[in-house]
Amino acid sequence: MLPSRPPLRLSVVIVLSLLAGIARAADATPDPAAELARARALREQAGTLRDAAEARFDDENAACFKRFLVNRCIDQAKQRRLADVRKARDMDLEADRVELADKNRRFNAHQADKDETAARDALERAQKEAEARREYEARMKTFADKDAERVRREQEGHFQAIQEAEARSRKDAEDARRRAEEAAAATARADKARQDREHYAEEARKHAEKMAEKAAKKEAEAASGKPAPKPPGF
Repeated sequence: MLPSRPPLRLSVVIVLSLLAGIARAADATPDPAAELARARALREQAGTLRDAAEARFDDENAACFKRFLVNRCIDQAKQRRLADVRKARDMDLEADRVELADKNRRFNAHQADKDETAARDALERAQKEAEARREYEARMKTFADKDAERVRREQEGHFQAIQEAEARSRKDAEDARRRAEEAAAATARADKARQDREHYAEEARKHAEKMAEKAAKKEAEAASGKPAPKPPGF
């Protein structure tokens, strides 16, 4: 079974919304050429202002030595130069901001192109996958309709084979249990027979010893003419 996916209509809506957002972002972007021209103009103005501030300071600094309050005059000249330098720095910062914004714009435009291409590719893939899914489901339905009876027979045969295998397994287990019981009984009979043989052999040995003792006693009596003393235990 194929993994579930979002409906094709929802995928199309998402893609179209993305494309529309990209288009709106492109419309809201200021004119890049005009912004870069403004940044160049700011840098030129900042350079001109900085050069003019230095030149004016040199002139004012030289003129201050001709005045009575020299230090105060020089401090005021430095303040005016500092104010112009700050204005020039602010212009440079604005130019930096504009150039950075242009870099970001170009990067975003490149990324937007990639996103737009990716969105179109995603839409095409979604359409192809939906078509492939429909074809696959149609083939599977046709296959299922044709082979339903065969699958049912195979399932029944498989179930019957399982039952027969279980029956054979039970029979084999019963046969094994019976053989184990028979083997245990045979072992018990063999042990009993061995014990009986050992018992009979011991009895025969004792009987033979008694008969030998009696024969020896008779021989002793015959030789001495006196009854032989009875051995202990008689």
